[in-house]
Amino acid sequence: MMTGGTLERTPLFDVFRALYTARDTAQVLIAARSEERTFYFERGQLISAVSNREAQLVGELLRTFGLADETVLFSAFEKALAEPGRGLSKALTETGAVAPFVAEACVRALAERILFDSFQWPAGAYTITPLEKPPELPVKFDRTNGSLVLEAMRRLPSNAPVPGPAIDPRSRPFVATDLLLRYQVLAVTKEENEALSRVDGSLQATDITPDPRILARLAAIGVIQFPGTTGKKDDKTAPPNRPEGLASFNTEVFGASPPPRMADLLQQQSSLVWNTYRRIDWLSLYELVGSTKEASNEDLLRAVHERARACHPDHHLKPSLSNARDALETLFKKIRMAGDTFASVDNRAGYDRSQDSSLSIAVQDTRPTTEVQHQVARANYTRARSLYEQEDYYPAYEMVKQSVEFDPEKPEYWILLSRTQRKNPKWVRQSAETMRRATQRFFENTEVWFELAEACQAERNPTERLKALKEVLRIDPGNRRAQSALAEIASMKPGR
Repeated sequence: MMTGGTLERTPLFDVFRALYTARDTAQVLIAARSEERTFYFERGQLISAVSNREAQLVGELLRTFGLADETVLFSAFEKALAEPGRGLSKALTETGAVAPFVAEACVRALAERILFDSFQWPAGAYTITPLEKPPELPVKFDRTNGSLVLEAMRRLPSNAPVPGPAIDPRSRPFVATDLLLRYQVLAVTKEENEALSRVDGSLQATDITPDPRILARLAAIGVIQFPGTTGKKDDKTAPPNRPEGLASFNTEVFGASPPPRMADLLQQQSSLVWNTYRRIDWLSLYELVGSTKEASNEDLLRAVHERARACHPDHHLKPSLSNARDALETLFKKIRMAGDTFASVDNRAGYDRSQDSSLSIAVQDTRPTTEVQHQVARANYTRARSLYEQEDYYPAYEMVKQSVEFDPEKPEYWILLSRTQRKNPKWVRQSAETMRRATQRFFENTEVWFELAEACQAERNPTERLKALKEVLRIDPGNRRAQSALAEIASMKPGR
């Protein structure tokens, strides 16, 4: 992690991009012009900005619009001084200076103003402090880092110099090779989107757009790069064009109509994320990106990019994936691993050999140690139980079936296997048969006999269900579940 520096040497957008790519949780303190501004990051996401002059800034806003009495404002600001960045909204509300919704709106507007104005600071010193977690904040940004930085740079005065290194009009920008930067979720202008769609590593900057500021903004957030700026040796030319047919960028154009069936598309994306995340522990890298071992290198690379676009961590700001942040971060980390693995023929061949080797060991070694088998069985059972609780039944069935094969002396494995089978209406008979085999092995286990009774009920086999419940009472005469089930059966008999 960077620890500090000056804005003269490292522009603010470079500091923010570094924290974003490192997925750091930290605070950035910038001091300049007798003011200190603090920016909070959580796993690379910029979440808020505060200033030690926030009371003065909000006061100016409230006075301008006549929203609060001067005396009441002064009292509120005195209370807010004890907790800069977190106490202002609360103090404004508790003192009666303004209504709660006005206080929240003011603090939110202040956070954005602090952020946008900071990009106009020509100088200043910054310090980065790692955090375990950010403090409680009254408001948080609901836009991605890329969108916020783009907006800040759009607000720079038109007569200000183009930010960042000078752009050679003859240079050929290319789309970021880093999947995290390449697929940022962005709110862009029509002009920015048109320029972005033309960047392919072959066109010169002047052929892409006559406005160098547009390319400077896109380069500042990292979605495009220029030769000689990636930090790699011998980086004098652009890499090959991205594979033809890749899905579009994760961009939303201001004022443009949403695509048709937007709700359906968001639901499909959510289902893809959760279904992939539930299987992540046992998916191969091919399966992770929705491809196969037989796919060509070009098709495989396309699959990696499509999955990276759908599972980018920025999507956690969408309402449809607001609870999927951990899933997205985990998935994307492994998708990047797949991208590195399939980036070259040699890397892919090495991965295939490792997979074949692990498979051959499992197949050829007919005498694996009992300890290893039991460890695998327990791990599979734990994961299968989690999948079952999440109603992801088929992978749960596949995993617990192997648990039974590796360690058939655990009754809980048999019980979970029967339950997963029963979730498929076509496998009800197999579910009952599984428990019949289990009762032969665990003849004195009440849980096994009761599960057989449940399986027989699903199989519509009342005779065997009754026998199984009686076996439960034979072993445990006081078993209340069996007593209740038998009483229910008795109440359903004719004449009762």
